[in-house]
Amino acid sequence: MAISKIKSGKFAGLYRVRIQPKDKLTGKVISVKSQVTKTKNYQDAQKLELDMWADFHGQQLVAETKLDKPLADEFQHYIDECQELGKWADSTAYDWQYTAKLVKHYFGRQKIRDIRETDINKFAHNYVRDHKTKVAKHSTVDRQLQNLRCYFGKMERYGLKINPVPKGALSEFFRRSDMTRPDEKYIFSDDEIYQIRHQIYHDLNNKPFNTWGSRLGILIALDTGMRPQEVQALRWNEFYDEEGFRVFEIHDSWNERTHELNMTLKDRMQGDTRRTLPLSEETIRFLHEYHHKQSEYLERKKIRNQNNFILLTLSDLARCTAGYPVAQRSMNDMLKSITKQLKIDSHGLGITMYTCRHTVASKLGNNPQMSYPWAASRLGHTLEMFMRTYVHPDKDKNKSMLELVVSSQTH
Repeated sequence: MAISKIKSGKFAGLYRVRIQPKDKLTGKVISVKSQVTKTKNYQDAQKLELDMWADFHGQQLVAETKLDKPLADEFQHYIDECQELGKWADSTAYDWQYTAKLVKHYFGRQKIRDIRETDINKFAHNYVRDHKTKVAKHSTVDRQLQNLRCYFGKMERYGLKINPVPKGALSEFFRRSDMTRPDEKYIFSDDEIYQIRHQIYHDLNNKPFNTWGSRLGILIALDTGMRPQEVQALRWNEFYDEEGFRVFEIHDSWNERTHELNMTLKDRMQGDTRRTLPLSEETIRFLHEYHHKQSEYLERKKIRNQNNFILLTLSDLARCTAGYPVAQRSMNDMLKSITKQLKIDSHGLGITMYTCRHTVASKLGNNPQMSYPWAASRLGHTLEMFMRTYVHPDKDKNKSMLELVVSSQTH
């Protein structure tokens, strides 16, 4: 019954009111939480039942109205709302704004409820064709499909029955022959790391100190595997002595797009800190020397290092005065220049500061004595992400692994 009298318990004598609306398409009962009257008057129970039906129909009307609006308008409204509420980092908001731009272009005034899986499929293929982009995991088209799936998932609360973007949309929409492997990452060999380090040592001993920034950033990245944004945000007061080793205890990263600190590490809450892998003695020595030279230079120029940055730009007076650290592009260009000078062949694969991160992670992941959870924590990742994304076969292990296989075959 819709209205029943409660016979026992603390609500004895009152009425419990239930309504059981049915879905127009499926015929299934829609779950609505029951309510209890405040009085023992049956007429109050009847009034409560009418109010519950009115609330339900009002909510249904709002939901149906939402789904009848153009996808482009509502998608943009959702993004603007998330940004106003500060839900996203700038990089995430930038990515979603790009998706919104594509939605306006490819879907026009099409309503949310009218979007079908075939429409999303056509969008994906048209985007790949128009932008001549590749189809691969973590590619641009993959990110757009993920954003759309997330958005349509949120529309289910407004009565959307089926998400038009299936899980694993890339494999659903594209043939395997259409897809390319994700970008292979180049990993420096031990010998190449040695060459890069010693070339930088030579440069630091022979070049003006105001050109040291990018080179020191590379040394730090080769030691710690830190993200370039984290390297940029390093401060002089973040050195930490741990078990006789020098590490950094970091809590921030630099946003190259906004020229501001993010006030947090990637995927961490504000105030969270992380200790890094240890620094080599040579890196520490050059950093101490650089600190002394940097302090003298800033005092002479009457410039205040307001964020106490280690890698404050000294080669560009305007950036230095503004308090900007060495640009990520400068570090990337310096690393490419050094590898070119050393004739390091990357076999057509790109070399950036992230090459240092992947290299450090792969060396750790290929060390059987390493605690992988510890290594993942020091790099600021979950164990799963560390093993799946950052650990690659180490070519320095090729000979020993081949010998191991042959040895096992002969016994």
